[in-house]
Amino acid sequence: MAPFDLLGVPGDADEATIKRAYARRLKVTRPDDDPEGFQRLHEAYQQALQHCRQRAMAAAWEDGEEDAGDGDSAVVHAVHAQDRETGRERNPEEAGIPADADAAHTVLLDAEQLEALIAGRTTRLPSPAAAAAASAIADVETRRFDFDGFFAETMERARDTPHPAFSAWLAARDDLYHLELKQSVGEALFQRLGYDDGIAIPPANLSVLETFFGLQDYWLAQRMAVRWAIEQEQTARYDEPRPLAIRQLKRPFRWPQALAVSCVPGLSARIARLSQRLSDDYGDLPERIDPRQDQFFQQLARKDYLGIWRWLPMLARAIGLAILGYLLAPLVFAQSRPALQTALVIGGSALAIQIGWRVMIWLHAISLGDSGSSKENRRALIPVWLALGGLVMAAAWGVEWLAYPLVIPAALVHWRRSFDALRFLLGGIAMQPLLPGTLPELLSAGAVGFAMVPLGLSLFDGLYARSQRIPLSAAAGNGWTTLASYGFFVGWVLARLV
Repeated sequence: MAPFDLLGVPGDADEATIKRAYARRLKVTRPDDDPEGFQRLHEAYQQALQHCRQRAMAAAWEDGEEDAGDGDSAVVHAVHAQDRETGRERNPEEAGIPADADAAHTVLLDAEQLEALIAGRTTRLPSPAAAAAASAIADVETRRFDFDGFFAETMERARDTPHPAFSAWLAARDDLYHLELKQSVGEALFQRLGYDDGIAIPPANLSVLETFFGLQDYWLAQRMAVRWAIEQEQTARYDEPRPLAIRQLKRPFRWPQALAVSCVPGLSARIARLSQRLSDDYGDLPERIDPRQDQFFQQLARKDYLGIWRWLPMLARAIGLAILGYLLAPLVFAQSRPALQTALVIGGSALAIQIGWRVMIWLHAISLGDSGSSKENRRALIPVWLALGGLVMAAAWGVEWLAYPLVIPAALVHWRRSFDALRFLLGGIAMQPLLPGTLPELLSAGAVGFAMVPLGLSLFDGLYARSQRIPLSAAAGNGWTTLASYGFFVGWVLARLV
């Protein structure tokens, strides 16, 4: 493919158009994602620039021939150059200019003309010789430019200098007045900034660099903002105003310390949310975030996770509350209650409440799966099996309260659909006297009402999902189930009135 075709520009495109097209292509062709594609793109860019410059040189040659007349049509290959700083005379070899031209065809430029060419103040070249001189001088200036030194000084100033002073410093760099040199330096600088994860500068000073070099890179701006936020531990723009979360993500992973942090209610979710937002803006996990920390807290943030790291923080919190109760019992109860008994009651209650709440969250999470797989559909029916199990246990043993530990959690799983759930609950209470045989004597109205919530919602959601051929979890809030819940509610009202 021709270089112009690969860049997506016409064959007569100018240099500015080629560079803009190259910058656009770079955003979708990255060296780390597609090395071969990036190499082809870079080669096409260089070839297109070379072709464009050769075309410009040819046009300048034609203009020079018209100005010079028949007696001056030779191409000039050497320039008598004078160094701007020292005044030292340089021969053509030192200036990087070919010395194979005939001396009779050599055109000399005086120091004033040479300075104008270097500073870019000449808008019209007087002859082909001046065009060749300008190209040669640009090559010499590029080779003489200390990019590594400039980059190191720029990064040092960018980190510690306010952006107005940083902008003034860049504007005072006389060595960047040459347009081609400035463009090449800017491209090299932005490329290093993009792929060196250890570099972090304030976003305001990055904006100064973009303005000075005429380069805009949203991808780099996002990555630099993330690096600076991590380094300075300032994450307010990511909805985490306190530095504790980012400090934890930067630490090397140690499970005792991570476990202690996870015992703080809500902190694990905040850490996981911050890590996810930083990764989204950066494009992947930032280098300064420990991968094991990210994995640990992302796992805890999953509502359907019930592994060992879910239970250990709950146990640690319960033990901590038990110890606190043991120490405070003599002061609060004045020796009227044994300290050990108080500690066991407090710790056991805390553990039971945490387990119950976590099971509720887990049941709710698995009921919201959206892939429509048979496994998820089966998991979504767990509240139904809990409700049926509670009713069966109460009927089998003749003990009403045995149903409540199962039917209440099964009903509360659907607390987000509170109005539909409430109507099914009341309808179930009204249905209790209508149960066949001795079931009304074995099952209380409350147990039947709570059991009717998951049974009714799942039944009508399932009918709607089957008719529409959608996953069971996607049927929540459909009109069929709402109408059915109103029917149950009307039945409850009529039962009360009659």
